[in-house]
Amino acid sequence: METAVFQKRLQDYWTPERRAKFLSGKSYLLTPWQGGELLFALGLLNKDASMSADATKKFIQINHMLQLLLPSLKQLAKNFPKVRVVDAGCGNAYLSFLIAWYFRDILRHPLELIGIDHSQAMIDRANARALQLGYHNNLKFAVADLQTFSWLSEHHKAFSQIEANLRPHCFVALHACDTATDFALAEALRLKADVIAVAPCCQAELARVWKDQPLSDLLPMSPVMRAPHFRRVVAADMTDMLRTLLLRSRGYEVTATEFVASEHTPKNRLMLATRRGNFLRAAEDEFTSLKTALGEPVLKLEALLKNSGESRASHA
Repeated sequence: METAVFQKRLQDYWTPERRAKFLSGKSYLLTPWQGGELLFALGLLNKDASMSADATKKFIQINHMLQLLLPSLKQLAKNFPKVRVVDAGCGNAYLSFLIAWYFRDILRHPLELIGIDHSQAMIDRANARALQLGYHNNLKFAVADLQTFSWLSEHHKAFSQIEANLRPHCFVALHACDTATDFALAEALRLKADVIAVAPCCQAELARVWKDQPLSDLLPMSPVMRAPHFRRVVAADMTDMLRTLLLRSRGYEVTATEFVASEHTPKNRLMLATRRGNFLRAAEDEFTSLKTALGEPVLKLEALLKNSGESRASHA
């Protein structure tokens, strides 16, 4: 659809009355009447510029996610003349496009963002949308697996640049299932990303360990380990707590925030980590203590960090 035609539909549909009803007293960084072409390209606006109920839920979710990342993105723009971002497991790439929109249209700051996913169809669609919206010079998508992803290789292919000490400033992974989150965190830590944002889901690894290992009555968590429902629920939280402590031990300040109301989805935890320093002994001691209480499990992230040579010395 031609830009002028759709802009006219946006103007006609989103009257002051409809805008007020849509907002209902809330404030969104991106609105249908301000970012209509982007939302239409993402499939969140209809041809008449209206938005369905299902699309409205997604719209609210991605706006909230962007809002949570704003302080970090603003700081990165202040710190670096060109901000580099990885969106790992980008899927439909809603967040990739919102970040690109924010940097281009709001901050007016140079950005290089690489989105990766294992689905060729999704990557093809995302690249087509980037071209359609004119984001293709700073927004690239590639088929890649988190377990074998190479930042330098993908960045060189996408932007044809070879620079010393090149690294991403922000590493994002939303709903990377189970241990895929660990691969994302391990890569982000290896690259020393300034900001790491993950929304873990399907954290089943620790629950499997608890189910399969011989249980000692001396372990404080033994009653939880024996109860399937509590085992699944508590294991998911403890998995993210152990991940948080590993991040903190490597110099990151970590917050955990609900980014979607729990009545919509239980998979709604955003872990946002900002690099403040190097090694933090207190966090490592807390990790060791909690791990002991949980039966000495070795989670994927811990194993990946050890296999890659991550140690206290490398962060000192």
